[in-house]
Amino acid sequence: MDKSMPKADSNKPKDRRVRQRGDFLPKRKLDELAEELIEAAEEIDRVTTENSTLEDLEGCKVLAATALEKYSTLQKRLSERNRVLLEQSVGPAFERVRKGLTLLKEAPE
Repeated sequence: MDKSMPKADSNKPKDRRVRQRGDFLPKRKLDELAEELIEAAEEIDRVTTENSTLEDLEGCKVLAATALEKYSTLQKRLSERNRVLLEQSVGPAFERVRKGLTLLKEAPE
């Protein structure tokens, strides 16, 4: 064996491409976001159809606002192509929560 030849580092990843910010849409984040939006939409439906306390309504507003904020934050970080994919996959749930939150804010307390 020739000792003058440098040894290859086997611990380094073979694919050294660097992903730029916004180049990909992580499936795990998308799944988590979809789950939060659906949970918020279901909670809005529940509190608007049942006799709910003020505490239930406030909790629902916080849940919905948090899910909408996460959607907006993720959307800002994505490339245009992935923004479209995000809107296609969870856009309907986002709209449902956005409209529901608007109704909750307009409801008399």
